[in-house]
Amino acid sequence: MLALVALSSGGGSSDPLAWDGLTFRRYADARAHVAFSVPLTQTLLESRHFANVAETQMTDVLTLSGPSGFELEIGIWANPKQESVDAWIPEHLGFLLTSDRAQIPWHAMHGHTPAVLFEHPRTGQQFGRRTAVFAVDGKIVRITCINKDDQRAAAEFEAALDSFEVTQ
Repeated sequence: MLALVALSSGGGSSDPLAWDGLTFRRYADARAHVAFSVPLTQTLLESRHFANVAETQMTDVLTLSGPSGFELEIGIWANPKQESVDAWIPEHLGFLLTSDRAQIPWHAMHGHTPAVLFEHPRTGQQFGRRTAVFAVDGKIVRITCINKDDQRAAAEFEAALDSFEVTQ
């Protein structure tokens, strides 16, 4: 009986499938028509898709969670007018334009697509965030690292931003 108690208590052993911080797998979402890299293990991906939305609303939201909670969010909007990111952000993502932000030109999709990178500092209310916004194939994409100081979340952000692609 004592052996059963010791075995069922977990014994403090670590997760046998802990993510190594380097190995990724390809995730493809057929409904959103996108694909990108996610950690091989310890990742829960939730996708939500919205039909018949107004032009200013997201068509798809993909959220990645790890052992500590939310880590990454990808928001996708239709961009039928092919608006530039610089014109689109103030109109639709004004919440990114805070006075305490750092904003720099960046790149996405293996460096082939111009992006805008926002860094928001940690506050008493939320973690420091990193967000990239770019336009590709009739879509506006926002990828947000929920906690830029978390190494796992930062690695997920970089992998998703670099590997992101629109599929058919």
